[in-house]
Amino acid sequence: MPHAALRELARTYPNIAEAFWRHCVVDAGILMEWVVNVGRRDARSRMAHFYCELGSRSAKGRPQDGMIIPYPITQFQLSDILSLTAVHINRTLQSLRQDGLLQRVERSIERILDWNRLADVGDFDADYLHLRGEPEPKAA
Repeated sequence: MPHAALRELARTYPNIAEAFWRHCVVDAGILMEWVVNVGRRDARSRMAHFYCELGSRSAKGRPQDGMIIPYPITQFQLSDILSLTAVHINRTLQSLRQDGLLQRVERSIERILDWNRLADVGDFDADYLHLRGEPEPKAA
């Protein structure tokens, strides 16, 4: 979509402009969190953070113990996402499972056994996802 058309849309419909702005703010927050995730966290923290983010998104900001997280990707794809080797992914998953944080349900499906501990390991705070709900823009 041409920028001029977006600007005109924003001038004509300020609520749409605000929705775009909110979406950009959320995207920027997620990008910054993932830069930290890949640049500063060790493998265990990265993976815990990944599952916490999936859990928070799946539960619309209300994750809990016992929730099931389906993620239809392979360990090789997960290694690309987390900037780790596939071997390291496998070992880290095993470690999180042995510590009672995750339980494998089946391929690409994990159960979060202890949400609070997983969030601690992943240094996870869901605020950057803005899932608690923003006030709806007033109708024009």
